[in-house]
Amino acid sequence: MPLLLQAHELEVGMRLAKPVTSDRRVLLPAGRTLNSADIDSLQRVYSRATIYILDPVLDEVVAFQDVTRDQKVARTTQRKLLKAMSSVREKFASRMSLHGADLSGIHEAMALVTQYLDENPHAAAMIMRPGKEDSYLTEHPANVFYLSLVVGNAVRYFARRSRSSRRISLNLAPLGLAALFMDVALWPLEDVFDHPGPLSQEERQIVLQHPNVGADALPPTTPPLVPQLVRRHHENYDGTGYPEGLYGDEIPLFARILRVADAFDAATSQRAFSEAKSAPRTLWEMTMGPYAQLYDPIILKVFGGVVQPYPIGAKLRLACGRYAVVVRFGKTYSLLPEVIIAFDETNKRLLEHQLEGPFKLETRPEMQVVSYAGEDLSDVYGDGTWYTDISIPHSADFETLFESAYP
Repeated sequence: MPLLLQAHELEVGMRLAKPVTSDRRVLLPAGRTLNSADIDSLQRVYSRATIYILDPVLDEVVAFQDVTRDQKVARTTQRKLLKAMSSVREKFASRMSLHGADLSGIHEAMALVTQYLDENPHAAAMIMRPGKEDSYLTEHPANVFYLSLVVGNAVRYFARRSRSSRRISLNLAPLGLAALFMDVALWPLEDVFDHPGPLSQEERQIVLQHPNVGADALPPTTPPLVPQLVRRHHENYDGTGYPEGLYGDEIPLFARILRVADAFDAATSQRAFSEAKSAPRTLWEMTMGPYAQLYDPIILKVFGGVVQPYPIGAKLRLACGRYAVVVRFGKTYSLLPEVIIAFDETNKRLLEHQLEGPFKLETRPEMQVVSYAGEDLSDVYGDGTWYTDISIPHSADFETLFESAYP
């Protein structure tokens, strides 16, 4: 399994496990042995990127979790959805209606994901970020679709094993369709996403009403649950959402799932929002931090177990000063994966007999994560007292597009 290194950690002689790409163009091919010119270029132009490097020694010592199939399904699903949604958007732009739109690609993607989830009920959610040629309002619903179905399937799996199964629909199709069309009324605001800053009053009203307008734009042949979900995907569990201010179980279960998936993907979309955050910080803020009250606690528990903020092979700096490598995803809480300590305090590779682990972080509370990819995460793994005095505004009191989606 390859290691994920930052550009400043690269050394001459290292071999690429995966190609280095930009906007889907291959800059450096997989298998290339890096020279000083390669490293200088990567450090200058892609200083914040993570690079996949082959590590045959660790592969012999520990069995890394194989996520190849999860990644393939996520990538194939997104490719199908991006193509289908681009076609649907063209039709919508010319007629301002979804009536008669060809949804065959969407149904193909849904069939692919649901079959995979049926066969793999504990599948991890893998977010794929395509190149810049795909607009946010095309990429975002594809990601929310995928996240929602993975979470919905996990809820369905546990429901089947409990008495609550009679009250929960086992058909995920309305959830998937609602994810794809929840932001249809925002399509006319495409240009606003390229100009961060306060919204005008007219733009704010469009955003405030987009759940209702989007629900009304759906064809009459749409399953009746889908418009309900689109209309309520911005409602908060504590009653502070919009447009209706619904509370708790007044919000349909699938709409509560959409709310979590929508917020997470929006918050971590670095390309769309300058205010975007890392996946570990966002996941913590939503599940254990200051914004947890906005979401269904049961959905959050499921979400925190299937959405993985640390890729396999990622390097995490621990409180002891040494660096650990992620070996397996965290099952109970994904911010606590299984790791092996493989680098010392100076980021120098440990010899085989000096390696420690693998072990689950949840079993070693003294081994808290303090940073990942250059970001300080000590407050995330601390006692949380720093956020107790934070006042969370009503969701409808947003001023920017980012604030309208997160938290």
